[in-house]
Amino acid sequence: LIAASARIGALTSGMSPDHVEALDNFGLAFGMAFQVRDDILDIVGTEEQLGKPAGNDLVEGVYTLPVIHALRENTAGRELRGLLGKPIETPERDKARDIVRASNGVDASLEAGRSWAAKASRSLDVLPRGEMASQLRRLSEGLFEDLV
Repeated sequence: LIAASARIGALTSGMSPDHVEALDNFGLAFGMAFQVRDDILDIVGTEEQLGKPAGNDLVEGVYTLPVIHALRENTAGRELRGLLGKPIETPERDKARDIVRASNGVDASLEAGRSWAAKASRSLDVLPRGEMASQLRRLSEGLFEDLV
């Protein structure tokens, strides 16, 4: 969605094909980084930070990147498998969040998210120096500054 928005914006403003492609690449990488950030916040964030119940993805049965990484671990994976895959209530949700936080799931996801954010920033290198590229670069580079 972000890639399509960036591409459409570039096309409608009459940018060169190279610049359109750069913004499309930025949008794809930024969108991936943003989703990873959202996945991490669902595990480590609070309802006040999120504006929705923390752990909501777990309740809805959505396996986010931190959960997938935690499931790959021997101990954490076994514990999580016992909780997930069926409807869960608040106590199970909280226990699942604790398991993921104690695993390497958040750290591995942070690494992946930062990699996507760096890719987004690098994709802007072909654009002329200016306010737009500078602001987009700052936006992507700041995605993970306030996380764990």
